[in-house]
Parts: sequence; C-alpha cells; structure tokens
Amino acid sequence: MRTFLVILSVLTLTINCFAQEPQQAKTIEVQAGHNFTITLEANATTGYQWQFAGPLDESAIQLISSEYLADKTGLAGSGGKQVWVFKAIKTGSSSIPFQYIRTWEENMPPERKELFIIIIN
Repeated sequence: MRTFLVILSVLTLTINCFAQEPQQAKTIEVQAGHNFTITLEANATTGYQWQFAGPLDESAIQLISSEYLADKTGLAGSGGKQVWVFKAIKTGSSSIPFQYIRTWEENMPPERKELFIIIIN
C-alpha cells in the first residue's frame, strides 16, 4: 500500500508539473497577400474545441476558413485535426492565441493553449 501511495504522489507531481509548463510560441513567416494554414490536433467527440483565446488583429490577419477533419480510422471516439486558413494582409507581426476548451464549462482553465507568432514580410 505504501508503494502505491508513493507512486500516486509522484504521478500527481509529474502531471502538475507538465500541466503548468508554459507553451512555447510557434513562429510562422509568410508573405503579405499570401495564405497560411495552422493545424491543431483535436477530438470533437470529447466536447473540446479550439477557439481564439484573444482577439485576432484583423488589420494584419484575416480568417479565411476553419474546419474539423476527423481521422479516417472509422473508430468511434477517434480524433482529428482543426485546420485554420488565414490570409496575411500587411507587413509586420501579429499573434494568434488558441485555447482548447469546452464552451459550456465556465471558469475552467483551457485543456491546452497554443500561441502562434506571425511574421508578415
């Protein structure tokens, strides 16, 4: 029983350490006037979905489309990808913050966060 409690304690500490690690921003370079794509792993069957975690700077970046593509495994509960297509409007830089949340769960932290820094040449 003591071994079990030690293992449980170590796992709890490990999970908490990983859960609180800050996400490292990903950088995307694109030419003004061109489209770019961001693809995020997702699973619509869990109720989670990707959303913007802050406002999109529409003077620099325009959202063209967003769609969920389920994996073609044929298995119930399998995941997929959320694919976002944007257009770079003008030179400069901007950011796109995402959060993976269940919209009906108020006051809950996001399951995951992603931040993309967009450099427009």
